Amino acid sequence: MALRERTFERLKKSINGEAVDAHGVFWFYTYPFYHEVTKVPLDQYFRDPKLQLDIQVEVLDRLEGVGNPCPDVGSVAESNSFGAPIHFDAEGFISVSDMGIEDEDGVAEVQFKGVRGGEYMNFALETLEYMVGHCPDRYRVNPPIVMGPFTVASQMCGPQEFCVATLEDPDMVEALLDKVIDAEVQYMKEMEKILGSLHHILVCDDISAFLSANGFEEFVMGTYDRLFAEFPNTQRWLHNDANAKHLAKFIPDCGFKAWQFGPCMTAPEAAELSRNEVTLLGGFKPLELAKWSVEETEERTNQLIDEWKGNPKLVLSAMGSVNQVPVDNLLKVLHVADERKI
Repeated sequence: MALRERTFERLKKSINGEAVDAHGVFWFYTYPFYHEVTKVPLDQYFRDPKLQLDIQVEVLDRLEGVGNPCPDVGSVAESNSFGAPIHFDAEGFISVSDMGIEDEDGVAEVQFKGVRGGEYMNFALETLEYMVGHCPDRYRVNPPIVMGPFTVASQMCGPQEFCVATLEDPDMVEALLDKVIDAEVQYMKEMEKILGSLHHILVCDDISAFLSANGFEEFVMGTYDRLFAEFPNTQRWLHNDANAKHLAKFIPDCGFKAWQFGPCMTAPEAAELSRNEVTLLGGFKPLELAKWSVEETEERTNQLIDEWKGNPKLVLSAMGSVNQVPVDNLLKVLHVADERKI
């Protein structure tokens, strides 16, 4: 069994609550990382499905196959499908601007363009179709990430404004969340049609951490059940690397099987707060991991494994996407984790 298969098998067992012989590793690869490694022009990367697949396979091969290709349009597909404008900075990094929605009348005016009507949602689906048809047999294609409904609605209104609205205009908040969830369910159905099934969906919902525990419980928790109601066999994975320590106790109750958490807490702390019911992806601060030498990376990986005391629910990962982290450092973590038994 190759490193790829051993690493994936450990992640699978961790999520299933089974014993593992060593800690798994999970890397969240996105366009800043692929751009850093290959210098691919992002104005081409965001417009060419073939280029996305070729670049991702090239980099994943350097990582001994640990990972899978997936459509990559950053965080903009869902909000753009409602008409939120897209911007590129001087380096070609993609972002989305708010639409100035202020009240229920503003929500009523906003309409979902359909899964093929928004430029970047359509591109994500076209890329998914291309990848399914052309991906090398040694890989399988993952679905695009899905932005959490609260985060999408925040992008459309402005994060600060939307969080304030949970206190001042909760009816507007619920009305917009309803529209976003309906659109995202259609998006996921289209992914399922292309892939045949959805093993898991990685939900990125950082902005939800801006709410208090009470606000999260009232406005966010229910969005996940509604999002996955028609996908009972799809695992829920969460990326929320914001300051979400106050939300950790809720994550198991949201149905998540895995959570990529942020540097506001250690993995053992996150495990205790989430009752050790969720597989936790973390341990490395990405900016630190990017600066270390290979030798420092090896030393810190061993330190983390010692500190984790064999807890099978803990998986080595950057607490966020790997972005500027050198390939050699990522490989060193993979090799140390593979060699150290627990």
